[in-house]
Amino acid sequence: MRLDHVCQTLASIAPLKLAEDWDNVGLLIGDRQAEITRVLTCLTITPGVVDEAIDGRVDLIVSHHPLPFKPLAKINTDTIPSQLVWRLCRAGVAVYSTHTAYDSATGGINDQWAQRLGLQNVRPMLPFESTSAAIDPAKCDGAGRIGELSKPVSARDLLRRAARCCGATRPRLAGDPNAMVQRIGIGCGSGGSFLAAARRAGCDGLLTGEATFHTCLEAENTGISLWMMGHFASERFAMETLATRLAAGLREFDSTWAGDVTPSQRDRDPIAVDPNPHTP
Repeated sequence: MRLDHVCQTLASIAPLKLAEDWDNVGLLIGDRQAEITRVLTCLTITPGVVDEAIDGRVDLIVSHHPLPFKPLAKINTDTIPSQLVWRLCRAGVAVYSTHTAYDSATGGINDQWAQRLGLQNVRPMLPFESTSAAIDPAKCDGAGRIGELSKPVSARDLLRRAARCCGATRPRLAGDPNAMVQRIGIGCGSGGSFLAAARRAGCDGLLTGEATFHTCLEAENTGISLWMMGHFASERFAMETLATRLAAGLREFDSTWAGDVTPSQRDRDPIAVDPNPHTP
């Protein structure tokens, strides 16, 4: 299957028109006419993921976070981003990024969070203009999500539920742990900037990956809960579901395709947890 066909399938899952203006999404490295047999999905392209791709003779990496994210004036081995691009190009490994397009798409990361938490009446926190012919108003496309639990729970209980949903090992909560919450806002990754929008929408709290200290203070001072799962935990699970959806889409496109799409086994959270923090 040609790379261009894979790109079309990915664009049907995470339409590029949904990406933020500052983002760098779509095909970032590669020849659209190249034949694709093996595809690897990951959250972030690291040296370990590049090793995995080269060792496994992967033709395409579909990463959430773009590589490169910012323009590279030089492609050499002097910096980590340019070194990774150099190695991928030499090995003939293409790169496609979904990033904020996948965050905001119907069935994307924020939608998957709403489903895992069992939210009802789910809608975008910041819906895109539906007057444009390029946007399908029947879809739930937009930045962030808002939804309601079937009944109120404590902020502490929701923290535990969310951690189980994504395997978070260091979930954190800003705000009163005993506060009762029902209307929940969602903004995966570095979604602390959604706090004001969540408050305006009447949310009792915002679930995200990470937020700054001052955003945590703002949440506490304004009486809104802020659940932080960790950036990696808040998004990594969705790269596994993307592998499943992409494989199904490619076989629907061509039932004879004999390739495979697998999530990376070397995609790791760079922040380690000390199992015995009080041991000298």
